[in-house]
Amino acid sequence: MKFKKILASVIAFVMSTGLIWATPLNAGRVHEERIVYDNFEINYDGWCNIGESTILSAVENLGHNSTRGMMVTNRLSKNDGAYSQKGLYLDGGKSYNYSVFVKHDGDGIETFNLSLSYQDIKTGELYSEVIATESAAGGEWTKLSAEYKAPKTASDITLSITTDSTVDFIFDDVTITEKKRINTNTVSAANGNVGLKDMYANYFRVGSVLNSGTVNNSTITAMILKEFNSITLENEMKPDATLVQSGSTNTNIRVSLNRAASILNFCAQNNIAVRGHTLVWHSQTPEWFFKDNFQNNGSWASQSVMDQRMESYIKNMFAEIKRQYPSLNLYAYDVVNEAVSDDANRTRNFGGAREPGYGNGRSPWVQIYGDNKFIEKAFEYARKYAPEGCKLYYNDYNEYWDHKRDCIVAMCTSLYNKGLLDGVGMQSHINSDMNGFTGIQTYTTALHKYINIGCDVQITELDISTENGKFSAQQQADKYKAVFQAAIDVNKNSNKGKVTAICVWGPNDANTWIGSENAPLLFDRNNQPKAAYHALASLVPQSEWGDGSNPNDGGTTQPKGPDGNGYYYYDTFEDSMGQWNNRGPAEVALSNRASYKGSGALFVSGRTDAWNGAQRALSPITYVPGNKYCFSSVAMFTGGATSATFCMKLQYVDSNGDPQYDTIDMKTAVANQWVHLYNPEYTIPADATDMYVYVETAEGTMDFYVDEAIGAVAGTVITGPGETKFKLGDVNFDGIIDSIDLVVAMRGILQEGFSSEAAERAADVNQDGEVNSNDMALLSRYILEIIDRFPVEEEPEPWEPEPEEPEDPGKPPFNYDPALQYRPAPNSYLTQCPQPGRIVRETYNSINGMKSLNVYLPYGYDPNKKYNIFYLMHGGGENENTIFSNDVNLHLILDHMIMNGDIEPMIVVTPTFNGGNCTAQNFYREFRENVIPFVESKYSTYAESTTPEGIAASRMHRAFGGFSMGAVATWAVMVNCLDYVGYFMPLSGDHWSGNSAHDKAYSIASAIDRSGLSKREYFILAATGSEDIAYPNVAPQIEVMKTLPQFDYTSDFSKGNFYFLVAPGLTHWWGYVRHYIYDALPYFFHEG
Repeated sequence: MKFKKILASVIAFVMSTGLIWATPLNAGRVHEERIVYDNFEINYDGWCNIGESTILSAVENLGHNSTRGMMVTNRLSKNDGAYSQKGLYLDGGKSYNYSVFVKHDGDGIETFNLSLSYQDIKTGELYSEVIATESAAGGEWTKLSAEYKAPKTASDITLSITTDSTVDFIFDDVTITEKKRINTNTVSAANGNVGLKDMYANYFRVGSVLNSGTVNNSTITAMILKEFNSITLENEMKPDATLVQSGSTNTNIRVSLNRAASILNFCAQNNIAVRGHTLVWHSQTPEWFFKDNFQNNGSWASQSVMDQRMESYIKNMFAEIKRQYPSLNLYAYDVVNEAVSDDANRTRNFGGAREPGYGNGRSPWVQIYGDNKFIEKAFEYARKYAPEGCKLYYNDYNEYWDHKRDCIVAMCTSLYNKGLLDGVGMQSHINSDMNGFTGIQTYTTALHKYINIGCDVQITELDISTENGKFSAQQQADKYKAVFQAAIDVNKNSNKGKVTAICVWGPNDANTWIGSENAPLLFDRNNQPKAAYHALASLVPQSEWGDGSNPNDGGTTQPKGPDGNGYYYYDTFEDSMGQWNNRGPAEVALSNRASYKGSGALFVSGRTDAWNGAQRALSPITYVPGNKYCFSSVAMFTGGATSATFCMKLQYVDSNGDPQYDTIDMKTAVANQWVHLYNPEYTIPADATDMYVYVETAEGTMDFYVDEAIGAVAGTVITGPGETKFKLGDVNFDGIIDSIDLVVAMRGILQEGFSSEAAERAADVNQDGEVNSNDMALLSRYILEIIDRFPVEEEPEPWEPEPEEPEDPGKPPFNYDPALQYRPAPNSYLTQCPQPGRIVRETYNSINGMKSLNVYLPYGYDPNKKYNIFYLMHGGGENENTIFSNDVNLHLILDHMIMNGDIEPMIVVTPTFNGGNCTAQNFYREFRENVIPFVESKYSTYAESTTPEGIAASRMHRAFGGFSMGAVATWAVMVNCLDYVGYFMPLSGDHWSGNSAHDKAYSIASAIDRSGLSKREYFILAATGSEDIAYPNVAPQIEVMKTLPQFDYTSDFSKGNFYFLVAPGLTHWWGYVRHYIYDALPYFFHEG
């Protein structure tokens, strides 16, 4: 394991503990601690080439001990080689041991040099020294090693490897260690394992910025690890940092990640997602890139040449990132930056294009293309080459200025509707004034306009200036809070786009582009959190915090689903308290002094009031208000009272903002006996927010234990301890029946109350349900030894229900609407369902190469049952993950439809027409030959076998549909696979056959005639919006089909087989199309 991985886990561990005690047996001894270990098994580990022509590449099985190593080739000078910045891990004034293994395959003896360079922080001078040198014969691994101590004033320590010639060589296993003394000192850390990334994980990522300087500051990087889960490189991935002039051609632009390497390595090793910034920009792009012969004094290149250069640059950037850092999570990229002018005349009359030219805000892109047409080309190339999961953004400043805002909206709407753009980046360089030009109303208006495009939004470069003290720290805090709150509100309420990240443009006030005197960031110059930070830390209730290492990335949050037992959480307290903590001044800790199961339980002590206890936050993402859930825990006390009533309750805040305390279950227990608190059908109040489940007692402050705490799907059966055991007559539970019990019982009658339900039941010695004088007489006679047992009332025979007539197993006919109308799914259908299905990603070998698809399995999927199956295809520019992504969330709608009986449980498969030679029009071949046999041999459908005969026999239990290009695929499947499929759902797309509506309709009719099927053996329910771009093509085809004898037009499929649903006013967007599926899918699988 490399140190950079260790670094992340150590910091996380230290921060998660608050205080760590360690008393090593070897106290006082010196040990060698490994600080850096680069073995290149996955990434390039921050190593770069020295020399523009030098090539650094990872080679499999050629490294030290036949592992992966790094090869250095094409060196033109002996000074060419490899280097890596290690300033993050190494400090001046400390002695380290350095080593690396090297090898060359030349004929003679080669001298290898390991050098160390640094910058003196006092003088600014750069120094370099060879710290190790060895002669090596060809084909033999040689170890370079040295102990070296740089001056205390050394910073940005960098290692390099060269030889005395230009021979190719391999190096591997770079190791740096430090001698440290083991001691018994207590190690402490600030109590706080939670950062902003966790607080907002259920809403969006929270990001920051690193540059080549701050990445070497260990205080800053430690703060980054705690607080943020997104990093943007401030300048190191811009064109002037990545373009390589030497050796570039029009069709092969050379790129370098050398300036970005240390930051990319830090992010890859610590699993921090990266925003790429930026590809196409008028600024910080060298002039030669736009000129003939790649020379500043050349003529402007032509549009066709710039098309080639732009495509090559974008292609090579994505390829180089993947080559050097394949494990990096490159989750977003600013494809085009700041292309829209601030000039209202330019936005009004020139489509927002900047003035042409180079420098002073002018655009060389406009100079060559004449306007902003280059933007669409850039997104086309980025969409072509970006890795899966990388969202593509347009990014700009002053994005809230009305004329510029509206120009950006128009441009991005077009790009989004073409499937080229995923989101808008709002840079958000604003001041602390809640009003005025950058006021919160102006800002949120812009935010909502971008969201209403349907795309996502990322706040990409947020800083809020105090303008050198003009605004107070509290005003700044209020503004930060308002921006974050606006983003949260969007994600809670928008059915269109979402805010997927808020990135602060700098780690602290000492590292800001607008000057530290303006103090625009969350941490001051000394890395201390400011009022703005504390405002953000208090904005989200703890119950809504999440896991920053697995954030939601905006959208409708994907909650943690139940496990195979139906449990959302299951806390056994064997080695972890889970998410339980103290309530009030009580203390909670793990204990092995008592347990219901296993060897441990949660011990609650130090209570000063009955309401003090233990609590666990409930996320509203998983525990949806208004839905039912099962809650269970067991509790026990050992002393301090004879009996106690345990309560399991829900604390929440209602719609009026008032705290409420609702009982889930309560039971009475006696000392040293576990009691089961259990409610399998508890409904969370519909207006509940900020929710906690907790355990307390109704009275008393005795210590108690909690064990086997479970939150589960409603109706889950959970066994626990039986009813509290007690002895009749032992009213005070001391194990003896004597006169004290008689006094306690009589007091209970006279004072009309017992200390607990168990005490009252113990006093009811004849068990007739009442405690009265009869019981007192019997108790007296028992104490006087006149009787030796209590005469219990004869129990009635247990009641058994009359046997019911068995239900008719036949399914009633479906109630069709003969003229189905558009009706969107209820808003609740886009929230987490208490009975969620699960999505399985599968990979299979096809006629178009290795492909992937997703399989939705309904809640309670049973491989012994048979299920209808619906294959659903994505649109153009999308893939197999789109439909179940946060952008569409069809699985949530399916979950609710199945739970509420709108449809029977079914399997839904999302394949893709991407890859190999596959297209939407010819996907049917892969569908027939590979997809159906693969899926239905693995999952339980009505296909008795996956032979052609078995698939054909089950065709009426199989449907195919798709949106946009997926609709094109659907019509093609119908024409070519009628023998395999009985139901079809083409959504917002026509049949691509012939040149007219007549040609399209007759192509489908001819296929039906060839199949020999009757009109009761195929069914089509098509849909689109009246304002959909596909409507003018679909509607004429439908009208012709209505006239043909193969189709009977009605949505009552008991009488017809063909219908076209038109949603008034709706456009070409998945946010609408998912509701068409909600309307149409219940009409499938009832005939045949």
